[in-house]
Amino acid sequence: MISYDKLWKPVVQNKMKKGQLAQAVDIRFYTMTRLNHDKSAQMEVVLRICKVFHSDIGDIMKVTDDG
Repeated sequence: MISYDKLWKPVVQNKMKKGQLAQAVDIRFYTMTRLNHDKSAQMEVVLRICKVFHSDIGDIMKVTDDG
């Protein structure tokens, strides 16, 4: 399982809305919905998010073994 809970902290800290994040990362509504529901996203998308926040992958997502 993947958790993007860590992603939403910098979004809030930077006073961004999720739509603004989607625009900054250049992703579609479908991909944003996947992130909102902790579904996997393409590595390219994750790396673009990291670039926006100048962060590492572990700063925005976590892999868990919960089923």
